[in-house]
Amino acid sequence: MLNIILDGFPDEYEGYLIRTDFRVGMQISEALNDVDLAKPEKMMTALRLLYGNGIPPDSDVAESGLRWFMAGGNPDEEHIPDGKPPTFDFEQDNRLLYSAFRARYGIDLTREGLHWFAFLAMLGDLGGLLALGYYRHTRHRSRQARRGTAERLRQNARALPDQGEDVRGGSRTHRRIRGTA
Repeated sequence: MLNIILDGFPDEYEGYLIRTDFRVGMQISEALNDVDLAKPEKMMTALRLLYGNGIPPDSDVAESGLRWFMAGGNPDEEHIPDGKPPTFDFEQDNRLLYSAFRARYGIDLTREGLHWFAFLAMLGDLGGLLALGYYRHTRHRSRQARRGTAERLRQNARALPDQGEDVRGGSRTHRRIRGTA
């Protein structure tokens, strides 16, 4: 794993120059989560943003570099979005992001240049103390709740009797459905 304090911030991956500004990382994230782009378009857009015209010819190296970059050099975090809505949306949350960085670090993101890895480290440190953290947490919990609701509905559907099945007694809900409660 990369130690940004000892090793500094990288400007290349496997010998290929990369664009490291945090705005590039935000654009890559937006491209990878864009519902209007097909998967190959998402990948090619992200690779062009990261490598410019110097995309590695080996697609495994190129995609590995993309995962590494988006994870801030942390191998435990390396993945490419899978189409699920992100808990953080740079487009939707841009004002909260600006405000949080301004309040917490005194950084004006419209004027400062930050390496993507530094940006991610600072973003991760914002926590739940600011509105940004609250919205990220709420969005994540909302998705978890929807998954839980869907699972409960599937379980309830399995618990309902088949047509013609004798269900004398049964649960209060079943009796209400039958009109015998």
